[in-house]
Amino acid sequence: MILITGCTGFLGSELIRQLREAGKDVRGFARHNGPFKDPNLRGLMVSVGSILDPQALARAMVGVDQVIHLVGILVETRGQSFADIHPLGTENVLNAAKKAGVNRFIHMSSLGTRPDAKSRYHQTKWQSEEAVRQSGLDFTILRPSVIFGRHDSFTTLFANMARYSPVLPLLGHGDNRMQPVWVEDVARFIVQCLDDSEAVGQTYELGGPEQLTFKEILEKILENTGRHRALVPVPFSLLKLQAAFLERLLPKPPLTRDQLIMAGEDNVTDMEVPWDRYGIQPRRFSDEIGHYLVNSQPKVNKTHTRAHAA
Repeated sequence: MILITGCTGFLGSELIRQLREAGKDVRGFARHNGPFKDPNLRGLMVSVGSILDPQALARAMVGVDQVIHLVGILVETRGQSFADIHPLGTENVLNAAKKAGVNRFIHMSSLGTRPDAKSRYHQTKWQSEEAVRQSGLDFTILRPSVIFGRHDSFTTLFANMARYSPVLPLLGHGDNRMQPVWVEDVARFIVQCLDDSEAVGQTYELGGPEQLTFKEILEKILENTGRHRALVPVPFSLLKLQAAFLERLLPKPPLTRDQLIMAGEDNVTDMEVPWDRYGIQPRRFSDEIGHYLVNSQPKVNKTHTRAHAA
């Protein structure tokens, strides 16, 4: 039995679809048990609870031998901090897994995670990774760049903005680089490395075949939605003032200073990843976005798009 935390999110949904197609027994762990509108989640066995509740995790782990931990947040709220959801939540999942005799643990982190990170998001992701490395379990850590696909919170956000606004904002000059990776490729990689002994103890940075600037990504979104909009650079200094104001005003601000720290960094990797061993040829952002953005403005799922969050 495979337990997936964060099963109702963007990546979790696609992962469940692929695992079921592969004939795997899957159980979800989520804060509610539906009913789910997402067809990938219909009929899914769900154990209800929070990763901050050790007893709920213990119940969820009964009969489980593999765990895929996807839970994460991109924005802190008054009820959820990075420290609680990332290191503390991960430690709770690890402890429950060890007590249940779990023999395989896949941990979803994020590209940019490192010990000297400037953002609180990446700092707490690093603490989570350290807990996984010291757990004694057979683990694999994955650090994807921006994950894209139908219902993501990245391409669809800007596509929807372009419907109503004559301009799109460029963060700074829009020259920070990203390496968007297709959600189906990330899910397939997870499915394949679950039973791969060579992946045990490894940390893989997952990026697609293209490194694109933020400006280039917006241009491709506009091209594939048939819209012409001005791209207007917005200085980071102004954005930081706006973010500070929103953080004080709203319980869940749409823009935070921590996000701006990450937005000012490149999010790319040159790491050799065994895509070929798993028979995966990563799809190009330029080739795939047109398949779901043309004449479509899908509902945004905000979970695990940056790598993914849950």
